[in-house]
Amino acid sequence: MPPQTNRNGAVSRGREEWLVLVPGFLALAPYVLYHGMFGRLFWFGDEFDLIDQFDRMGFGPWIWTAFSENFVPLFKVLWGGSVLAFGGSYVAMMAIVWVTHALNVALLGRLLRVCGFSWAAVVTAQVVFGLSPSNLETLAWSVQWSAMLSVTFMLLALASFFERPSGRAPIAWAAASALSFSRGVLTGLLVGAVSLWPWSGSLPRRIGRALAFALPSIAVALVIAVMVPTGNQRHMQGHWEAALVYGAWYYLLNPAHYLFGIESAGTWTLALTGFLKVWLMGWCLARSRGDMRLLFAVLVAFDIGNAVLLGIGRYQMGLLTAMSSRYQYASLIACVPAAGFWVSRQWERLPVPARPRSAAFWGLLAAAAVVLWAGWPNELDPFTVWRGTDSRRILDPSGPASAAVPGYPGFPIERARELIAKYDLH
Repeated sequence: MPPQTNRNGAVSRGREEWLVLVPGFLALAPYVLYHGMFGRLFWFGDEFDLIDQFDRMGFGPWIWTAFSENFVPLFKVLWGGSVLAFGGSYVAMMAIVWVTHALNVALLGRLLRVCGFSWAAVVTAQVVFGLSPSNLETLAWSVQWSAMLSVTFMLLALASFFERPSGRAPIAWAAASALSFSRGVLTGLLVGAVSLWPWSGSLPRRIGRALAFALPSIAVALVIAVMVPTGNQRHMQGHWEAALVYGAWYYLLNPAHYLFGIESAGTWTLALTGFLKVWLMGWCLARSRGDMRLLFAVLVAFDIGNAVLLGIGRYQMGLLTAMSSRYQYASLIACVPAAGFWVSRQWERLPVPARPRSAAFWGLLAAAAVVLWAGWPNELDPFTVWRGTDSRRILDPSGPASAAVPGYPGFPIERARELIAKYDLH
């Protein structure tokens, strides 16, 4: 019996479906190869604030309070529950983060296959996203699990929707994305917009589906507006220009600036990386068709939406922070499908017989994976000294009483040490 295919002709059932898991498992390689370095990491910054809050309030009430500019009850249940379930082990927290990342790599592959991408394009996107050291902070700080979970649910929502537009599962996934991270509100809005496309059913029915996707995002956005009166979104008068500039820097420089180790951040660099990014996305939109083109449009909107929200939320942090490794995860998700599509199309045009051309492609991709693996130690070693070795020394009970809590100077250090002892944070 032949494997079932979706309307794009991509395999959606059977053995081939599971091939997207292979790059997902490979994405764990940096964590496995450099587990000794990851083992140095220790609780840092906002993590102490979160643990302090659920210790003082009680776990149940704490879930429904705001965290910074986020209203993230689902993330809090999962993160706080993990802190308690794993007895304060940061090694366990890192393992959860990396397993989630591996899942996201596999889900990205599934989404691209559902939308009709070739295997060459799919695996190229998965390898770059899965192995890039530019994701360092996201993959080495448990608080960033919030952003990762929102991506997990977004990928689930999009893949489920493109595979079965009339299904109900994408609505649940879109709501989960919004309840995991503040910028997760984009998921429901994006899937809602796509559902207006003439897939099936009457216009009123499509509008109803769009509202069902969008309403959880709108509700979470309203809760954030009410519960976080000190957030930047409430005080934007006179700051819109700064927010626009910050958002533009994020959009035009990422992910190329960090991914390729570009040192300059001047006007010419901004213009060059921005031009190449806009050209690439425009090329992909022009050369693709059907679900593939629609997915590219969604990813462009997702990238721009992140730029807008980051501009509003972080304009006061300084422009150089727009290229921070904590912001690369979403940018890579938005761009690697386009890069994979472009590479695969150019490779197909080489005047070389199919078999040697295919063998050369997979050989070069394997070499690229090794290069990405090899880039981790240079990024990871100083990071784990700062976020691990030094933190452990400062927070040790015998450490100086006047020292500041790493990553959260205003947090009382004696309270941090009390939480370390009470929850066996190690």
